[in-house]
Amino acid sequence: MAHKLVVVSFDSLQANDLHTLSKMPVFSKILPNSAVVKNIRPIYPTLTYPIHTTMITGVRPEKHGIVHNQIPGLWRQNPDWSIYGSDWYWYAKDVKVPTLLDAANAAGKKTASVLWPVTAGKKEFLNVPPIWPDKKQDPQALLQGAMSEEGYARFYERYHARYSWNNVDDMHYYGAEIALEILEHDAPDLLLHHVEHLDATRHHYGDSAHEVHDCLRQLDILAGRYLAAAKRAGTLEDTNFIFLGDHGQIDVENVFLLNRLFVEEGLIQLDDSGQPVDYLAYSFSAGFSSQIFLKDPQDKALYERVYAFLQKMQQRYPQYIERVYTAQELLDEEGLAGEGMCFMVEGTRGTFLEKKLQGPLVINMVNSQKGGYKATHGHHPDKMPQPPFIAFGPDVQKGKVIENGDILNICPTLARLLKVDMPQATGKVLPILQET
Repeated sequence: MAHKLVVVSFDSLQANDLHTLSKMPVFSKILPNSAVVKNIRPIYPTLTYPIHTTMITGVRPEKHGIVHNQIPGLWRQNPDWSIYGSDWYWYAKDVKVPTLLDAANAAGKKTASVLWPVTAGKKEFLNVPPIWPDKKQDPQALLQGAMSEEGYARFYERYHARYSWNNVDDMHYYGAEIALEILEHDAPDLLLHHVEHLDATRHHYGDSAHEVHDCLRQLDILAGRYLAAAKRAGTLEDTNFIFLGDHGQIDVENVFLLNRLFVEEGLIQLDDSGQPVDYLAYSFSAGFSSQIFLKDPQDKALYERVYAFLQKMQQRYPQYIERVYTAQELLDEEGLAGEGMCFMVEGTRGTFLEKKLQGPLVINMVNSQKGGYKATHGHHPDKMPQPPFIAFGPDVQKGKVIENGDILNICPTLARLLKVDMPQATGKVLPILQET
């Protein structure tokens, strides 16, 4: 019989945080009794929603279909490109393959998900997905459609109805309260919980700011609350716990307006007020990289024109543009493919590829007083820092430390712990489990 499984994703937890956590009250006790993979290689680009989808499908974006946090576009009726903006890949219908949640449900297991990306609309398990309204949407109707019936009935009035959609810090806290209640009172066989607090802290203050240390203290407290909730539920000894990260972050040194070059090349047309009215190609920023979309991907002349333009820009600005990938190179090397996505531009370390269409081509953020993210991600997965994987419980070896692993190994490992089948998963089980 399989033991229970709790998976907690601390967004932006990275390997160099392990030393800090090892000095804290809860993790100082957890880590010596855990198996730890220090550096998990993520997928490209290192964005939260594609990575979390890979974690529970075992395949790369080319197969699961989630290639970015947000659905690509140059402009929208209600444009909002911020980290909490509109048009995200919220809905599970966009995932093209079965997930670990699907496999667990098919096996008759009791499952729950709290703020796990790309799960909105799933009704067959206790589900509180991440989703937020734009200015024109009714929050209650949106949440009722996105959450499971039980999730909506139990949690909407107590949490979401009181949520300030202009203060996203609320999301950092209500998710934890919901997840802890589910763990203690429902004792699910599988619980997935995504915790976004550390990611926001690094974005706003920098990769190594003192606020990051304070946030890690809060995560240490949360880990202790998880263990206490399982103990009160009487399931602590029968539960395998996974605490993991999804990507690292890198401090932003320069902001580079790649789309401004597209405007100057005539690939994006603006009206007199500077708003886009048409395009042939555009850059859709992923942070330190950017996906390039063509209006007509079948237009060979346009493809060659844009490719030559990008190569020319890389040669002209090598201090900001590290590499230009073709779609075939992305597919062959990183398993990344999306409709209309013909190229990928990787910035040099610390170069944020801005989405804006007008403004200074380069802003040096080290000397600038301008606002914006102090650190971010979306870079190539080989760039450090990378996230860790921490596992402990009755089926996990104690004290085993592995330097490197691959994100494709996470789903098979979780499936083995749950004793469910994930036949499409392409990785291997991490060598951290007790031999049976």
